[in-house]
Amino acid sequence: MAISASYPVPEEMQFSINTCSASLGVVGLTAALVPHLDLAIIAPVWLGLTIDLGEKAGVHLEHQMAKKICMAVATGVISYVGGAKLATAIFGWLALIPSAGASLALTTAANVALNAKLTHAYGNAVARYFLQVEDLNDVDLAIAVLTALVAVQFGVPSPSEHVVA
Repeated sequence: MAISASYPVPEEMQFSINTCSASLGVVGLTAALVPHLDLAIIAPVWLGLTIDLGEKAGVHLEHQMAKKICMAVATGVISYVGGAKLATAIFGWLALIPSAGASLALTTAANVALNAKLTHAYGNAVARYFLQVEDLNDVDLAIAVLTALVAVQFGVPSPSEHVVA
């Protein structure tokens, strides 16, 4: 079974994805005050988004199954993108005095963009996956494919043979 990374996402699903992306972008403003505070908010929002997109695609998920998928994909993706989040936070604080505070503004802007882009990529991956499967039998396979679909949207070569770019 191959899942296409370019499968069209219906407008109703795209609205949910865009709303969550914008919301988590705004949450990214916390980076200037407490680095990575937003990560505690991302997981529950992604969980709700996963369940919502599953329902819209006709894939009914148990809460625990959706939570496992969401957390596993978040862990895999954030290990990639989290390095960028950590680097921007460290840069922001180290360059605070030499830049007269401008570094924190840049760090915050980068965090807002990363949160929004990452959520958008995750939402599109989940939507495309759910629209192309009839039943969610293998959670581990779903996790591998979703992680690969998100990575493809960031330009990272897919580590899964189940994904067609």
